[in-house]
Amino acid sequence: MSKKNILFKNTGNKPGRNWIITPENSELDSLAYSRIILNKQISKIDYNSGKNEVALICLAGEGTIRLGDLEYQVKPYDSLFIPAGKSGFIETESNLDLVECAAPSDATGDPIYIPFDTLKEDKHLTEDLGFDGCRRKIHRLIDDNVPAKRLLCGLIFSDEGNWTSWAPHEHTETKEEIYLYFEMPPPAFGIQLVYEDLDNPDYLGPVYNDDAVVIKRGYHPNVAIPGHQINFIWIMATLDPSMERTWAGVNTQPEFQAD
Repeated sequence: MSKKNILFKNTGNKPGRNWIITPENSELDSLAYSRIILNKQISKIDYNSGKNEVALICLAGEGTIRLGDLEYQVKPYDSLFIPAGKSGFIETESNLDLVECAAPSDATGDPIYIPFDTLKEDKHLTEDLGFDGCRRKIHRLIDDNVPAKRLLCGLIFSDEGNWTSWAPHEHTETKEEIYLYFEMPPPAFGIQLVYEDLDNPDYLGPVYNDDAVVIKRGYHPNVAIPGHQINFIWIMATLDPSMERTWAGVNTQPEFQAD
């Protein structure tokens, strides 16, 4: 793949643990995304977070994550924050689909389990945002609720036919990002833009379920087709560990800033 590859198609079609987007096959400096898909054929894998801090986000199914003496049961949209150097295994008795978000870090301590049933009732971490034409619900899975040093991750569910990531914003100088689209069964699709100059975009095109888009620079709004949603996981990391891991440094496109 080209170093400048932005669109990664159909990233959830292979069982086991598979690295999909890394600095080796994209323009990203450190952020990476892997997919862990377990089933009756491959029901258990060994796991090690290595030199990365990691967020594991359950997209579908149920399973067990065991790290040292600690064990976690996960179901859809549950998350687990894992500091570097943790090892163990992941297994399922049926099916399990996990998104692995990773960035090099010296974060320490025990893993932190974030149950979605609790998070979705937290008004700080779950919000309805936008106005007519760009309404969406967001869930901040990995935010100020965990002591990560680089990662920020969450879910966005749009209203049907609505825009998200609106007003257009960018964070080129502070963070890099991946959008992973999910729960968009055919015939649903969205249109994703990534641009610094709208007349010469880095990417402008359709995105489907399980596609992923790399956002190294520029504004990146998207829109769902009528009658369908555009839903995605945002996977974001500060450019280096010394940067403040907050929403500071996110800049709205000037002509769309609120008065």
